[in-house]
Amino acid sequence: MAPPRMSNAMLDVLALMLGAWESDQELHGWQIMRSVRRSGPTVYGVLDRLEDAGWVTATWEPRTAEQPTRPRRRFYRLTPTGAEAARAQAILPVRAPRFRPKPAPGFGRTVSPRPAG
Repeated sequence: MAPPRMSNAMLDVLALMLGAWESDQELHGWQIMRSVRRSGPTVYGVLDRLEDAGWVTATWEPRTAEQPTRPRRRFYRLTPTGAEAARAQAILPVRAPRFRPKPAPGFGRTVSPRPAG
């Protein structure tokens, strides 16, 4: 297979994925979007091209009994070929992020009543 065309978005995603590979982690799309600060269509387009080239594999998370209606996430991981190709492109790994969801704005804050008058 032909290697994918290298764009800035491709290089950003590959660097993050290489960091995750070296930390033995998988990343889901939202984590990748947030970390590389790129839009969903851009990131998923890159992931599709990497998957087509055989540089990335993807798996769906299993359903859980605790949250049966929550949408499943798709986790991505570099293949050994993808890791080797990323290193050959002189891509330096970026430390993979730890997932910590942020509370919604206003969550947990106490709202003071408005003064009368």
